[in-house]
Amino acid sequence: MDAMTENRIRQEQIDSYGRLMAGFAHDMKNHLGIIRESNGLMADLVEMGGLAEDEKVQERLKKSIAAIERRVVLAADMFHSLSCFSHRSDTPYSSFQLNDLIREECVFLERFSRLKQIEVVLELGDGLHALYNDPSLLHHVLYRMYNKCLTQMESGHKLLIITEQEGAKSSILFRLQATPQIDVQQLFDAPFLATIQKLDGTLEGGASTKEYTEIRLLLSSLSLEGK
Repeated sequence: MDAMTENRIRQEQIDSYGRLMAGFAHDMKNHLGIIRESNGLMADLVEMGGLAEDEKVQERLKKSIAAIERRVVLAADMFHSLSCFSHRSDTPYSSFQLNDLIREECVFLERFSRLKQIEVVLELGDGLHALYNDPSLLHHVLYRMYNKCLTQMESGHKLLIITEQEGAKSSILFRLQATPQIDVQQLFDAPFLATIQKLDGTLEGGASTKEYTEIRLLLSSLSLEGK
């Protein structure tokens, strides 16, 4: 791989991270805004007094407390995913569980699908082998594939992300509901396809029916190959 292609891959990877972090920041601001509003409502209710006697005030207070608890749990889960996501780049290559990597990235992807009104459904298979590969670069690849899928889909449909073990390779299948057949070579540019090669992966079109079309990424389980 020449230096120009390598630099292009890294530039696109940084761009992916920037978009993912920007979406994450917007969601965190929303969660914290709800927490702040709920906390302000509680303060108002306390100042009103008579909490023990007024059932309506008690009910509003309970709802506010529940809203704060939900948002705190969501925010904590998102920060946990951010920590895992960030540590993927600590070392260029490491052993990881593919399903774990996909779950943590989908926390950041959810905002984009919500804005497009696309429902993302995870169907993560059991018994997948651990992958020895570049998890940080794979994060970038998954985001680009996901983003391309959204651009091909109409609002109100589902995007399934399915993982399976196929011999010595792990499969990540994007199934786009109610979407015409996709020419993978036309959809993705040369630098992106070079990124797939850098991961020792293969990108191909899957099944195509009236109900859905598929894009499949196959990744070598490098640990099984002694690499």
